[in-house]
Amino acid sequence: MSRQQPWFVVLIWCFKTTQLLLLIGHGSVVGLSSSPSSGSKPKGALPEDIRRALRSNYNPEKSSIRPLSSPCSSSSSCNSPIRITSLLTPHERERDADSPDEYFYNAPLMVQHNDGLFRDKLSNLYGQMLPQCGGGVFLDLGSSWVSHLPSEPYPSEVWLHGMNEEELDRNKAGTGWKIVRSFNDPNDELNAALLSRDTPNNRVSFPAQSCLLPEIPDDSVDLVGVCAAFQYFRFPERVAGEILRVLKPNGRCVVSFSNRMFSSKAIRAWKSSTSDNERVRYVSNVLQDGAILRRVQNNDEDDDCCEARLVVERTVMEGSTKAALALPLSIMMGRRLVEDPFLAVVVRKQMTTDIEEQQN
Repeated sequence: MSRQQPWFVVLIWCFKTTQLLLLIGHGSVVGLSSSPSSGSKPKGALPEDIRRALRSNYNPEKSSIRPLSSPCSSSSSCNSPIRITSLLTPHERERDADSPDEYFYNAPLMVQHNDGLFRDKLSNLYGQMLPQCGGGVFLDLGSSWVSHLPSEPYPSEVWLHGMNEEELDRNKAGTGWKIVRSFNDPNDELNAALLSRDTPNNRVSFPAQSCLLPEIPDDSVDLVGVCAAFQYFRFPERVAGEILRVLKPNGRCVVSFSNRMFSSKAIRAWKSSTSDNERVRYVSNVLQDGAILRRVQNNDEDDDCCEARLVVERTVMEGSTKAALALPLSIMMGRRLVEDPFLAVVVRKQMTTDIEEQQN
């Protein structure tokens, strides 16, 4: 019996490891909480239609799918040309379950994607970034039925972008735009241009009215929030460009995430990162190097111009080491034993001019 015991231990270890990876990787019982209460326990697994959409071979009847709206240049409020730098290869943009986004998001999912402590920390960070006297405009990208805003200071306008109309309708914070749209359409002309670039660091210049959210005017938002969504953007450089366009000068964006995800919907560039630190670096690089906004004076490209870019102002990694140290015991127990790590990147829209750069 003593000779068989090590094999028995190995079998238990393999079973527990597989169980934990499935729970964390696919966002089922351990990956999601079905109650807005920070102390509540998850209830059951994901709805079956969402579980099907996570599979790589999912191909539903199109007649049962509600299409997502697409940008319309006729009502465009964007006038700032954006230069995008392709930072990813086509392979890095791929997903295991690469069906169109509307298949996965067709059904509303009224759950919390991170635990209560994570949400409290995010609300506190938003409170530090919003205008301290109150007011201002907050844009929630990749939003759902909650926006995690603090009670004070509170913005005067909250605009929502997401993937499910019912989820956005239930978001009590929303006061203005509620835009349902995917940023991941590979048939979009500019997305296709990014997919055609096998070598990263190739610049793509976008025309003025090719923005992702044409309803949102240039320089109109004080704070952009992206919570638990950045890992699903196949063309994150374009998202960075849109954040840069809509922010007011010196406006900020907070991208927050933990170590949870729907593994088959996250892009390979995200999953290839093996640590929280690497993912923080990935988000920072995309936001800072993915886009430049250039405004030309008098329609003359040789004339004085104004440039804007996103600069990393702050990164947050709270609970990451604790979660990593607890992982072996979590594997043995088959459940999470510590709170979600809180990871965030804060960027600011910085304006520069050619004349000022020459003088300096």
